[in-house]
Amino acid sequence: MKKVTLVIILLVSTFSTFSQNLQLEKANEYLQNRHELNFTFQVNSHQEIDTYTKHLSILNFDPTTNTVYAWANTEQFSAFLDRNIPFQVLDSENEPGQGIIMSNEISNANRGVYPLTFPLTAYPTYADYASQMQEFANNHSDICELVDIGGTTEGASGGNKRLLFIKISDNITTQEAEPKLMYTSSMHGDEITGYPLMLDLIDYLITAYKDVAHPDHTRISNLINNSEVWINPMANPDGTYYQSASNTSVANSRRANANGIDLNRNYPDNVAGPHANGHTSYELETQHFMTLADNNHFVLSANFHGGTEVVNYPWDNTYTDHADSDWYFLISKEYAVNCQDNSPSGYMDATYNNYQWPGVTEGADWYQVYGGRQDYMNFYHQCKETTIELSNTKVIPANQLENHWNYNKEALIEYLIQGTYGFQGYVKDANTNNPIEATITLVGHDALNSHTVSSLPHGDFYRPVFAGTYDILIEAECYQPITLSNQSIANYQKIELGDIFLSPIASIAPTALSASGITSNSAAINWDNMNTSYDIRYREQGTSTWIEITDIGSNTTNLASLSANTTYEVQIRSVCGNNTSAYSSTMSFTTTNFTYCSSNGNDTSDEYIGNVTVNTFSNNSGAGTTATGYSDFTSLSIDIDKLQSHTISVTKFWTGNSQRDGVAAWIDFNQDGDFDDVGENIFNSARSRVEIVNTSFTVPTNAVLGATRLRVSLMWNNTPTSCEVFSNGEVEDYTVNIVDNTLNIVDTDVSNISVFPNPFSNELQVKLNNNNHVSISIYDLSGRLIKKMNNIKPQQQTLTIPDLSNLSSGSYFLKLKDTDSNQIHIKQIIKK
Repeated sequence: MKKVTLVIILLVSTFSTFSQNLQLEKANEYLQNRHELNFTFQVNSHQEIDTYTKHLSILNFDPTTNTVYAWANTEQFSAFLDRNIPFQVLDSENEPGQGIIMSNEISNANRGVYPLTFPLTAYPTYADYASQMQEFANNHSDICELVDIGGTTEGASGGNKRLLFIKISDNITTQEAEPKLMYTSSMHGDEITGYPLMLDLIDYLITAYKDVAHPDHTRISNLINNSEVWINPMANPDGTYYQSASNTSVANSRRANANGIDLNRNYPDNVAGPHANGHTSYELETQHFMTLADNNHFVLSANFHGGTEVVNYPWDNTYTDHADSDWYFLISKEYAVNCQDNSPSGYMDATYNNYQWPGVTEGADWYQVYGGRQDYMNFYHQCKETTIELSNTKVIPANQLENHWNYNKEALIEYLIQGTYGFQGYVKDANTNNPIEATITLVGHDALNSHTVSSLPHGDFYRPVFAGTYDILIEAECYQPITLSNQSIANYQKIELGDIFLSPIASIAPTALSASGITSNSAAINWDNMNTSYDIRYREQGTSTWIEITDIGSNTTNLASLSANTTYEVQIRSVCGNNTSAYSSTMSFTTTNFTYCSSNGNDTSDEYIGNVTVNTFSNNSGAGTTATGYSDFTSLSIDIDKLQSHTISVTKFWTGNSQRDGVAAWIDFNQDGDFDDVGENIFNSARSRVEIVNTSFTVPTNAVLGATRLRVSLMWNNTPTSCEVFSNGEVEDYTVNIVDNTLNIVDTDVSNISVFPNPFSNELQVKLNNNNHVSISIYDLSGRLIKKMNNIKPQQQTLTIPDLSNLSSGSYFLKLKDTDSNQIHIKQIIKK
């Protein structure tokens, strides 16, 4: 019996291996021919799909059998094989469709004045498609415009295929204040039921609008007169006409574009990042649609697919409900019901996890997708977009095209009309009446960028939303926000809010200035936040020259390099766009005085410091000129250059026999009143009988310019610390002045930068050789910072340095740093 059981196991194993090898052979055959593969595999649960969705394109999921339907290009399938998971290759998912008829196969006698006959009963060749799109615009130029958003991947390399839209509106040459609505189909090149349906829809809208006797004239006229409808029938012609050199057959259509990329996994994703599919660039087709969305704010959109029959709404990349999930369910159910009411039983009624209505599914409840267009449009462009799957068969037989048009016609029209409902208004500047780009948020409702925006040139906005009562927040940069409270709306209703005026805030000077964290050389300045940027200026009390810092992005900034025990005056103004307020009233504060720690030797009878030399400075000292074991030479100043190397030497003086003395030195580089910071201990010489000890040191990059303290210490039998009182030896304090002599290295290459006028009175113009961001500093001849402007963007390689009238007459240094290349330019400038 054991032998029989073993034989059965071996037979099953052999058969399983043989079967899988057959599947692999089929897979390789399709990949060699089509460079992509549709296949299935099993998972244990719906949640397990999440582990695959970043590495494959999931097409569908059957929860009754836990079967995943997937697509992969050659690279992706190779990675899938590494998982050693059994799979099946279904011929029906990889073979050409049946019953395909192309428009060039229809007798010319059956054609009308158009290249195509409507409703379509054949798939268009690409030439007929492009001609028909042009004819729509030519024959109906009063309401139609052909918009070419760019070539496809093949088109860019010499092919003739383009991404084409027909735009329909009553005043087609005028950008009116009305919602923009969009349909686009077949970004998956083998899911093309929507391709002829979009052409049918364009023809229907034109016909019903122009024929006043048409039974649907009133509804269609209302739509066209109050919106701008954009329809793109074919978003991936390279995939649809794959392996058809003449672009006359869709029999070998495939999902991917010419580069083998799934375009519906190629968009930026707010969860998975900018390149969710693992590629480092966006396909040309993706780029064109992204540019279109950048230049047009679409209120409502749908992109059409095939392979099942369901309306899918956001989010695809997260199980979190969309803030407008109730509204999305409303319009999705409406679409499904309209299809169900106009078709035989069994159409548009697919059911997936957690479904609430047949033919409707909520994004990730079906399966998760990263890099999809639907989430991209919703999150990044505040466009309410869904994904509509039109047919179980991706390429339906031509004799079913007209039926599917009839199934979907009512649903397609009513879906567009949903984009004309909701809150609508115009946001304008209260002073100028000019339109404003603003953000419109339903308070306590919106999340994950579900808000909407107003658009130029009219400042109009459109916010479809489920019935309810909402507080509507309208806010724009540089303006005081306002809230419209308790605004009620019903489903299928339009509420016109009219003109909404916002007041500029940059005309108001900031208030509540205060200083905190005051030290001997720094202070934090704070003020009320006005949601703008700010300019601050400060000066020593009693002086006339202001030091300015511009383009501060928050309501606090730190002033550094201040003098100890000095009173400063501070003023601030708000800046937003072209609006600048007056400076605020003056706030004053006083820095603390430095109190360095005490250090000295108690006995100098045997040894003390005989000489301190720093570079060319030299001082012969005694046993303690100020007190026992301490000499205060702070009246002597030593210049040391920032970022340069310097030398210090100390000579030991012995009254009798030589002693074993240690030596140390410190410089307070950051001028905070101590010697404790990293790098401030510039010299340590262990105890020795060597008479002259020396070292070299470099002033660090973060050293504060100006006067600070040097301490030198000699101690018997040990190396001293900076604040130590010890038995035998001496301590000496000096003043060092940290300067930046690079300011004296002035550019002579006028091809790099020019400054004019020079001498100047009130402002300077700087001409650069690029538009890189620049930081600007102005110093006086002592190296003291007078004015600073951060991260300035030149316009046409030119920038202006304003508000220089308060500078005293004389010479200054202008230092410009290209923050993109880190290149520095220095010019000497003269104030009249």
